Amino acid sequence: MLAEDQTMEKTMYVPILKWRQGEYLAVGRTRETIKDWMYPLFEIPVEQWDFENDAPAKSLDDHLKNVGKRLSTNWKKRRCLFDSPHLAGDDTMANGDHHLARVFDLARASACQAIPVTGLGRHLVYQQAVASIIVQDGRGCALRLIPDDLEGNPSAKIDGLMHLLGVTPEQVDIVLDSAADVADSPTLQASFWQAWIAGLPHMDRWRSLTVAGGSFPASLNPSAGYRPHGDVHRREWRGYTRLAASAPQRQPWFGDYGCASPQTEMMDPRLFDPNAKIKYTIDDQWRIIVGTQVKRNGRT
Repeated sequence: MLAEDQTMEKTMYVPILKWRQGEYLAVGRTRETIKDWMYPLFEIPVEQWDFENDAPAKSLDDHLKNVGKRLSTNWKKRRCLFDSPHLAGDDTMANGDHHLARVFDLARASACQAIPVTGLGRHLVYQQAVASIIVQDGRGCALRLIPDDLEGNPSAKIDGLMHLLGVTPEQVDIVLDSAADVADSPTLQASFWQAWIAGLPHMDRWRSLTVAGGSFPASLNPSAGYRPHGDVHRREWRGYTRLAASAPQRQPWFGDYGCASPQTEMMDPRLFDPNAKIKYTIDDQWRIIVGTQVKRNGRT
């Protein structure tokens, strides 16, 4: 088992995935030899919404109750990261427990090795939940930074948060997440990441360092542009290869959002008819095929 403060030298891929059935089943079906190179970051999504009654389709307790069992089935005892950026930072369960604490209670009961993720500016109650999880599990945490965190004095803010959480850099995985804010130019994106990395304190001490982005289109309209297929540049990957070729002081890992956009929103299924889609990765691009509308034409 990796010690809490041991730097991870092996290069890993960090997919940022919503904790939804399609995603966790896909991870579970991945070959074991490929899993050895993955360090997934799972995001807890918002609860399903009942648009007819304008209320959550299920309680937060029901929304989270199977996390431990499903994580154990699909990722077993491998390490992974768990973040909750979409729920309110002070959301609690019916018994008053913080929702992130419940997720980790369930993961712990299933002998999973999840690691909490936080960021600058999160709710104090959320940070306190992360600090408690760190004490219980002894696996440190991940610090997920966004471009806005460059403003002001990021080093002081990072050190202040580590003090609050009771961790040292050796216990922290850094994720520099550009999300959808990825430059078209690989050189420009690499330069941005270089500047971001240069502004970090304790560069040689972090347990791991990842740069990530998600430039997959938020919308595939007009669909005619993807028939018979359309190819879209993987801007974050192209920027990463340029960054890696520049021989930075510390070689970061790569993370992305797979074939999904970070800019997701809930839509009333009564009001739209989705198109059938095939999306997959080919080297520097995504190949996207958009078919006809499912409700109108069926799935065959």
